[in-house]
Amino acid sequence: MPVTSTDNPHALLYGLANGSVKPLEDDEAIAANKTLALQLQSRLQDFWLLSSPDGAWGPKSARALNAYKHFQNLSEPGINSHIAASLLNTNPTYLIPGFKLNGDWPSRTVMWLSLHNQHISTNGNDGEINIVYFRGLDLNGQWNGNAPFVWNDRRCVLVIKDQVPSFAGNWLGTCDPGEYYWENPMNDKGCADIQAWQYQAWSVGHHHGSTGDQLALVQTGDIIVLRGPERLPDKGNNFSVDQHTTNNPDGDSPGEPVKGWSAGCMVGASANEHYDEFMSLVQADPREKNAPGKYQHWTTVINGNEFLDIFPA
Repeated sequence: MPVTSTDNPHALLYGLANGSVKPLEDDEAIAANKTLALQLQSRLQDFWLLSSPDGAWGPKSARALNAYKHFQNLSEPGINSHIAASLLNTNPTYLIPGFKLNGDWPSRTVMWLSLHNQHISTNGNDGEINIVYFRGLDLNGQWNGNAPFVWNDRRCVLVIKDQVPSFAGNWLGTCDPGEYYWENPMNDKGCADIQAWQYQAWSVGHHHGSTGDQLALVQTGDIIVLRGPERLPDKGNNFSVDQHTTNNPDGDSPGEPVKGWSAGCMVGASANEHYDEFMSLVQADPREKNAPGKYQHWTTVINGNEFLDIFPA
């Protein structure tokens, strides 16, 4: 793939691919070639891994290149002809084999799960779902500051239909405790705040609490919570960190206080959305149908600022 024109926006990448430019063995060597670094950043931007290329190759750029290599199963250090050819020839839509991506929020969620080697249920045509909570993101996936004790998280249901990711649901919620239980914890070690990660730890059942008896996803497996101001890790399967709702049919607005609706549970703000939409999708999952109340549903908690740092909108 010879390219001789220096006007080509990826001329040096083509030179690497065809052998006319020597491989760069590490990030220090890439950083020393600002023109190539800029071209490489520009191409990584096409894969939704960077924004605003500037030619200054640093840790964020290096992380983006490593993420690309992870998705394409490439292991060579630095950048050589093989990696350059891959970057030039790969259609961003097919960045991750088995998926058709377009850089939107659901697509970048698949990228996050894949980068962290987490489980992705792909049979959305038959109703398989992926439950994902985002801390501190608004309805459009933008960072909202993640102020404590208010409704500012998203409860999403990711589905993969014909390899295309989309959200079957995107609702206001919280995966953090409200102020009442933060100040009055139910555990001597401090109030629970679930650690961001993926867990297969919830089954359909009934949440029992101040909100009454609710159809919900109740904790049945191990999770890790961070307790109190010291954020002390605590692992267990009996914390009653459930996925339930409020007694408010329409829910509060973003930024309003969570109050006593959560003692560390993941809570949907609107009861109507919880029962009519969220739990309907959960109960329609074929794995739930095959083992009602016994199947343990995967759930991922993602810190929104970290998500946007790696996969900018």
